[in-house]
Amino acid sequence: MRRRSQCWRTTLGAAVAAALVTSGALVAPATAGPATAEPAPRGAAATSGEAAPAPPPGPRLRQALRRVVRAGAVAATFEVVDRGDRSGGSAGSARLAPRRAASDQARFRAASVTKQLTAVLALQQVQRGRWTLGTTIGDVLPGLWPARSDVTLGELLSHRSGVPDYLAALVADATTNARFLAAISPRRTDRELVGVAKQLPWLFEPGTSFGYSNTGYVIVGLMLRRATGRSLTALAQQRILRPARMTESTWAVGRRMPAPRLREYADLGGRRPLDLGSFNPTMFSAAGALLTTTRDLNRFQVALSRGRLLAPRLVDTMRSTVTRADDPAGIGVAYGYGSYRIPDPCRPGRWLFGHDGASFGTHTLSFSSRDGRRRVTAALTGRQYADPEQPAYVALNRLLGAAFASTCRGPVAAPVPSARPAPTTDGLLPGPPLAPAR
Repeated sequence: MRRRSQCWRTTLGAAVAAALVTSGALVAPATAGPATAEPAPRGAAATSGEAAPAPPPGPRLRQALRRVVRAGAVAATFEVVDRGDRSGGSAGSARLAPRRAASDQARFRAASVTKQLTAVLALQQVQRGRWTLGTTIGDVLPGLWPARSDVTLGELLSHRSGVPDYLAALVADATTNARFLAAISPRRTDRELVGVAKQLPWLFEPGTSFGYSNTGYVIVGLMLRRATGRSLTALAQQRILRPARMTESTWAVGRRMPAPRLREYADLGGRRPLDLGSFNPTMFSAAGALLTTTRDLNRFQVALSRGRLLAPRLVDTMRSTVTRADDPAGIGVAYGYGSYRIPDPCRPGRWLFGHDGASFGTHTLSFSSRDGRRRVTAALTGRQYADPEQPAYVALNRLLGAAFASTCRGPVAAPVPSARPAPTTDGLLPGPPLAPAR
């Protein structure tokens, strides 16, 4: 046991340092099953302000949901909306001690799905004529990074800036559970996060490649605060959460999560998952601080798709392809400005748009058809690090695909979609468990 513990200590640092490396190939698509997809169960359309549970899904989706927990997640939840009708459910435990059953109304940390909201706030500035995609850091915050003041808003939003990511550096010394919790618990300011990134090598010249960077979105958040004179919490509430009717969502600035919630756990290969209740979301800020529900994220997707948050031309800009799926430096999907696309199983050659997210203990997937009529959000807690295959995330991807396949009218015409390999850009790479705290 001592020898194994020593191995964990020496290899975990390397895994953390590689946390920004993503795979270049999609998770293998789930099998579509019979040619005719099972239609989603019909229920009354949601009305503003209600918090009623979604009508239960059909047996095929219930089975796909249960498989996420059987694959190792502590809990999972999802909602599918099909042309105004919705269904959804949850499985597993929202909390392990004392044990509480998960609810489909539970809040969870959406991590990098937050980047969609930050991108919307930035593009609203473009819509108002105050910025363009060519607006630079120096135009808004001339003293923030003088040597790189010419980096543009478009490069930050599309991860083509070359700005290094602070996240791996913050957890690089996390060789035990105790050190890991100590690294993710302090309250941090955005300028502190950028200050960590400024000590790291620049990745590439702006505009010449792709490098997923949480730092870039933190910088966009700082630019928004300077330009508007308002906090991101206030901006998000006024310009996104309220108009999209996201009544159960908040821009988290502290550890507290209102009930019902999915408590955050990390599966490190021990006898029980590590409780991450001390995690402080200021570590992600504009790159990943959203606290939300499956229903609210589906409301965001339809509000975005139907032009309630941005003019249609800017929605198209946000969803446009900047980095191709086969780009060797990319993340295996065609990425735009805070959004990426996956194939639509109902319509060959068409796409679904959205984002994924990975906090230290959660995974989230949220996607919509172009018109917003069909949308799916799914999330889990109990992120797996000990198993490099991350079977729970693979099962969550398959739930996403099955849910979209259930919205097809007639045969499933294209491969059932999956988002991408388990995202490593918001947290530690899957790898050896942390050594036991001493």
